[in-house]
Amino acid sequence: MKKVELMEMVSGVRTAVPVSVDCVYESNGLLKRGNPYVNAVKSGTISGMIGASYEVAVNNQLGREDKELDFFAQPHAWMVPAERNLGKNGKNDDGKRYIAIKVQSASPAVYTLDGVDVTAQVKPFVPLKKAPATQDALEQKVIWRTVCLNSIKTVRMLGAVHTISE
Repeated sequence: MKKVELMEMVSGVRTAVPVSVDCVYESNGLLKRGNPYVNAVKSGTISGMIGASYEVAVNNQLGREDKELDFFAQPHAWMVPAERNLGKNGKNDDGKRYIAIKVQSASPAVYTLDGVDVTAQVKPFVPLKKAPATQDALEQKVIWRTVCLNSIKTVRMLGAVHTISE
């Protein structure tokens, strides 16, 4: 499947749909200062829902925790809507498209450098992640990821497995 076909398939989704994606990330997200593994390639698998609403997901979790359903989502910091279920960079539209995934599970990231697994060695260079302040009232956080379609190598969706090509 070509990336343009993936875009069409994702933008055709009209409700929340389960998806699993295998990704190889363009940017590994590692700290750069003093990092001998700065060129390592990051990969992993994310399973979750596309076509979902962040605001609805957080309010649903508030309801499960018997808390007031008072969450209102703020606009995304940099992504603006493009096609249905797809976003683009609102500050610098470089033609890339992004998909928001409500994460149900994710494999631990694997880092490789020249085909060698360096996951253990890069740990000191992985930045610490903070829980979103907007979910302070939640015991169980809603995990939301924005994935560039260029990073997706395989997608499992609607009962089919698709390998993505240029």
